[in-house]
Amino acid sequence: MDTTMENLQIEYSYRNITPWGGMKLMKNLTDQTGIKAYLNTLDLPKPGSNRGHDPVDIVESFWVSVWIGANRFPHSSRLRYDNVLKEI
Repeated sequence: MDTTMENLQIEYSYRNITPWGGMKLMKNLTDQTGIKAYLNTLDLPKPGSNRGHDPVDIVESFWVSVWIGANRFPHSSRLRYDNVLKEI
């Protein structure tokens, strides 16, 4: 019998979880480097309508998509369904 399994405690929680929990580290990295503030200083194209998206948000969303393993642009749509990742 494997004795390491005898000491394994299982707990349940009602807290939200995500398979991309390590993204908090990437958020800390971007916050500490000030990259988002730097992107705001660049002459990025502005949205052409009131329904447009901030170009800095688009760049940041693309980075997150790559970090979680998206290798095609349509894969980035999976971000919108992860509530925990949205909170981060």
